[in-house]
Amino acid sequence: MRSYSRRGWRLFGATPKQSPPTAALANIVSRYDLRADWAGLAGFLQGWAKSCDCAEESRLAEMRKGIETTREQGNILFSPGLGATLAEAEAIAGENDAALRRLDDALAGLGHTEERWYEAEIHRIRGEILLRRDPADNAAAEQSLQVAIAIAQSQRARSFELRAALSLAKLYRAANRDADAHAVLAPAVESFPPTQQFSELIEAQALLAAMSS
Repeated sequence: MRSYSRRGWRLFGATPKQSPPTAALANIVSRYDLRADWAGLAGFLQGWAKSCDCAEESRLAEMRKGIETTREQGNILFSPGLGATLAEAEAIAGENDAALRRLDDALAGLGHTEERWYEAEIHRIRGEILLRRDPADNAAAEQSLQVAIAIAQSQRARSFELRAALSLAKLYRAANRDADAHAVLAPAVESFPPTQQFSELIEAQALLAAMSS
């Protein structure tokens, strides 16, 4: 399961533009008559990759169908990550309540799988959606992001910790709580060597610099 988890992090830590060639994956599944559970995953990825190229409802329908197919075949591999990814897409489409219900289902499903490697990300996504739904009431979002950081730290998942810390720091910054923003973000940034660079780390470093100026 651990090897799948590493591959899953690369998948669900990416954006649709960074995803695998989904049409090619679907063609391989069809051509070689691979198991139906992988066909469901291919269908989900096809919908996900269309995030900027088609109507939201069409994209969400493909993603939902892909998840339904994997469940019908009894495949629980990646289930929490797929649910969280769909929840993000639903929130982008304005379906915040549906997205939050899906995340609650994903968290409940963690007890039936070995996919707790993605638990921190589910809480981070939940926090961001809560904040999007009601920016004026950020207490619940703050709590979800704090939980995400704690879980990531316990799992030594530094990238997930950074992403959650960055989201929480932005929340604090918007509330004029720069000291709290710095306190939560600086340790997450300092855990990475100076030579390592990726988008979230660059953004976090820029935020810290802005707060220090």
